[in-house]
Amino acid sequence: MTSRLGFLSILASLVLAGAARADDPKATEPGPWKFTTALGVNFSQSAFSTNWAGGDRGSLVWVVTSQSGAERQFNPSFNLSNTLSLAYGQTAQQVRRADNELQWHSPDKTTDAILFQSLARWTLHRVVDPYVAFNVESQFQDQTDPRGIIRFNPVKLRETAGIACLLFKTEESEGLTRVGFGFRQTFARSFTDPAGLVKKSFTTNDGGIEWQTDVKRPMLQKKVLYQGRLLAFQPLFSSKKDDIEEVDALLRAADPTRESIADFWKTVNLDFLSSFSAQIYKAIGVNLTAQWIYQKFDPSALIDPDLAASPDPAVRTSYAAQIDKNARKAGQFREVFSLAITYRVL
Repeated sequence: MTSRLGFLSILASLVLAGAARADDPKATEPGPWKFTTALGVNFSQSAFSTNWAGGDRGSLVWVVTSQSGAERQFNPSFNLSNTLSLAYGQTAQQVRRADNELQWHSPDKTTDAILFQSLARWTLHRVVDPYVAFNVESQFQDQTDPRGIIRFNPVKLRETAGIACLLFKTEESEGLTRVGFGFRQTFARSFTDPAGLVKKSFTTNDGGIEWQTDVKRPMLQKKVLYQGRLLAFQPLFSSKKDDIEEVDALLRAADPTRESIADFWKTVNLDFLSSFSAQIYKAIGVNLTAQWIYQKFDPSALIDPDLAASPDPAVRTSYAAQIDKNARKAGQFREVFSLAITYRVL
């Protein structure tokens, strides 16, 4: 409890400090919807003959992205903004067979994201404004399990309400920080047999304190656009608490050397995303994205005491491996640098 109070105190201090140092943002005038849409395509390809002297192998890489937004200031005291981000990409490589011939391997997924956010703020022109937000997160293909692919899995919903502070806002830049209480629902499917022939659907619910800061600001004389997001979520309760403790006890009884995961779900979840984009010439641009995520236990994991207590050793082993896959004591990091063709529809 002490650590949670300390975490909440730090959040409150950061929010208040940000509010104190913020520039006085200019009030947004009521008006019609403002739409933005940007489509991006990254593509690279190479191929080599079997007898190529350098021993190189060909590759095919492609990524398609879409960023859409819709915002409206309905009246001086109410603002609604919606954003939708889609991304998908694959990489295929030539592999050398036993007869020394090169053939194309089936493509692997390298980029996959579906993100939607709707944020409503009551703009009272004070230090903080009330807000409610709704978020959806998923992916086109779940390839985390070697037993098979599950489409549109998992689907994560998040609803939050609290207070928001507009740090700054101009035609080209904006900074918004908010803190509130949130509920999360995870709808997922997972394989339950070693062969990957049987899937089970399940739902997880939890709730806690959420703090999120979003920043968009031009840099280097407006040649580079920076967009960043810092999200912290402190879970306070989970619908799977008792099941997690039971599964943990069963797995540790079968293997006393296992580390306990019963309290992993209580750890603060952190997500820091930074994106830099620069337009080189008209529709040609350079993008750099870096993301760091710390989530000690993934709520989309299947928590099933029956599988943990299965009399079939193969089922228990595959289930233990599945639990271990969703327990991550270290942060996750990804970095993507690309030369892209971007087309702004609006």
